[in-house]
Amino acid sequence: MKGRFLLIALLLALIPAASRAQTGSSTGARGSAADTKAIAAIETQWETAWNHHDIAAMVRLFGPDADVVNLAGQWFKGRAAFAKSLEGLHSAKTKESVWHTEQIQTSFLTPEIAIVHVYFSSSGERNPDGSPMAPRRGIFTRVEAKRDGRWVIVASQATKIVPPETADEIERAPAGEPDRAVAQLRP
Repeated sequence: MKGRFLLIALLLALIPAASRAQTGSSTGARGSAADTKAIAAIETQWETAWNHHDIAAMVRLFGPDADVVNLAGQWFKGRAAFAKSLEGLHSAKTKESVWHTEQIQTSFLTPEIAIVHVYFSSSGERNPDGSPMAPRRGIFTRVEAKRDGRWVIVASQATKIVPPETADEIERAPAGEPDRAVAQLRP
């Protein structure tokens, strides 16, 4: 019974935050201009670290307990697991890649928690056989939190952006049948 009470209390506490999030703007209805700037700086630092293949600098942007889902759908729990995946990625497939952050949109849920959408593109990646991959675009959906006065990424989900016709082809494809459209989604 006590557990149910706590769950109900938690849900009631989150309702105001959820309603503020729905009415918030990309400039941060509850976040300061300095916080919006600090969050944008995280993405600038990510781009710089990626382009220098500096794994340590990339993972410093994440909280130690961060959850990260990459383009392949792999879920890394914690900064150390994510760092290990980046080491493998940057020693092969992406070691010559170039990252470009295209757009950042920030919505504050509270003054210390923000949802951040980051449009990005990358080029210079290689297939397992060493042949060049086509440039690609994607979007991160991130949860960022202000901890001890510093913004960090606490959750990140990467999604590959595909042309609308590819998405339509996937919807029409019979279940269980691999096809060209599904192959395009492979990271």
